[in-house]
Amino acid sequence: MRREVGMSVALVFMCLGLWLSNPDFLGHSNAINTLRQISMLGIFAIGIGFVIVTGGIDLSIGSMVGLTGVIIAKLSSPAAGCMGYSLWVGIPVALGVAMTLGLCQGLLITRLKLQPFIVTLGGMLLFRGMSQTISEGGTLSLGGSSLLSLANEGLLHVDGEPLLPYPLLLFLLVIALAGYVLHFTVYGRYVYAIGGNRDAAEYSGIQVRTVETSTYVISAGLAGVAGVCYAAYIGQMSQQVGVAYELYAIAAAVLGGCSLRGGEGTVIGIVIGSAIMRVIDNGINMFQLPYVDQEGVNRIWRLNPNWTFVIIGAVILVAVVLDQVVHIVQSKRRIRRAANPEPTVGGNGVAPNPDPAPE
Repeated sequence: MRREVGMSVALVFMCLGLWLSNPDFLGHSNAINTLRQISMLGIFAIGIGFVIVTGGIDLSIGSMVGLTGVIIAKLSSPAAGCMGYSLWVGIPVALGVAMTLGLCQGLLITRLKLQPFIVTLGGMLLFRGMSQTISEGGTLSLGGSSLLSLANEGLLHVDGEPLLPYPLLLFLLVIALAGYVLHFTVYGRYVYAIGGNRDAAEYSGIQVRTVETSTYVISAGLAGVAGVCYAAYIGQMSQQVGVAYELYAIAAAVLGGCSLRGGEGTVIGIVIGSAIMRVIDNGINMFQLPYVDQEGVNRIWRLNPNWTFVIIGAVILVAVVLDQVVHIVQSKRRIRRAANPEPTVGGNGVAPNPDPAPE
């Protein structure tokens, strides 16, 4: 948990610095909106965390988020050009499509032994094309749909804003279920074993291909759940929704301690990583510094929003570099310990003589 504690401290200092620069950062409205954003990102970041722990990657989850929302809008929106079915039809169908597509990707990777990067890259483009075809290159409105209350409503209202928005409650449920499955079940141990040493896991009797395939289904399913939340939050869907979301999710997982080599990572770490990514995104708009120019006029300096992807890209690179440095340091420590093993201490507290003299 050392890395998680360090990232938590960094998150606290980031929030403190943003609050000192702009007190509105912790204002009720901005805080609740940031919680929504963290929750929606965290839901599918946890999904990709399962894949990354096994040593895989899923570049299609951003497009899956968008496709799920487009399907829901097409099936259940009361707007013109949509089918107007009940949400009890639209949401299960959309989630079913997402999990089926995730299963197909997992089978291509595990049964045909294709590279996850290539398969999910193709899936990313395919799913985005499906969204564009369904929406006919335009936008599908969800205006008037009861789904919109999912993002805007919640529990314990204060000044018209819920203290616990529904996306946050859904996120907490996902954290509890994913944390239990990954850290307290045999399946979770199998996931870590595959990421740590795939060959050893297979020789030990683990159904490696089945477990690995299931992680892609979990990733796609949670991306679908996030897609439902985004559809409710945005209120209209197009093929542009979900673009580059996979980069945020991967960055959140890596920041939270998931190694791209596999075998490492925790759910709580991914949660912290998701919070950091959204705080950075929000902080770029909220950060400000007052100053006095040469003419004695009070002005405020703000970060340029065009730097958003520059900053996020730098954060991803720093996270990957730190991950590599940690592995190098750990590898050198293991080598030193193997070369200089500590002497075994006997019951009387004295190390035994390794070469006793013959009697």
